[in-house]
Amino acid sequence: MNHKLLIDFMHLLFEFEKETSDELFSMYAPNITGFKQWVRDKQDQQEEKENQEELKVTIEQDIALSFFKLANYAKMYWRSHMMESPFFMHDNLIFLTNLWVHGEMTKMELIRKSTQEKPTGMQIINRLIELNFVLQKDSETDKRSKIVEITALGQLELVRNKPEIQQIAQVINGNLKTDEKKKLFQLLSNLNHFHEEVFSEAKSKEDLVFLIVNHQK
Repeated sequence: MNHKLLIDFMHLLFEFEKETSDELFSMYAPNITGFKQWVRDKQDQQEEKENQEELKVTIEQDIALSFFKLANYAKMYWRSHMMESPFFMHDNLIFLTNLWVHGEMTKMELIRKSTQEKPTGMQIINRLIELNFVLQKDSETDKRSKIVEITALGQLELVRNKPEIQQIAQVINGNLKTDEKKKLFQLLSNLNHFHEEVFSEAKSKEDLVFLIVNHQK
């Protein structure tokens, strides 16, 4: 005789009797049919609990998903309000702002500083050149490189669109209080610093994959 099986069965039976002691409120009849249904339901509940544990989202995943959602919200606000602006594509703003703040630089330096991949970054720069917001010239130190700088027209457009940009920035910040904004900005600055260092060293997708797989192992 399998004594362990018998003991497990008795434990289940005692648990069933305890749950069905009040026949008036019990979902199960106090007989073998009710017992079998109770066992099936109990097993289903256990499987559901295990599935929930497997799908449990970590705090890191919650934060990453929040970033994705917030980025989508920001894009929708931006495109709705800047429909008629040359900054309808928000990357135009990022590239121009970097040139104004940091001065002239090579195309690749601008692309990296603006957190873009090379093909997309080149398209954005060419678009800004066509708009006469950016001037391109040959590098004096490297004939293979091109230097880009913001034009007076590009600066004028940034200033002209500043009120609309501020309106969008305010709604993106939502109902955060001033001290909450300062704390959030500090945390985001720390994250930006980390990722800027990563992308200054990682030169290929293979490098990034290696970092992702081995991060904090």
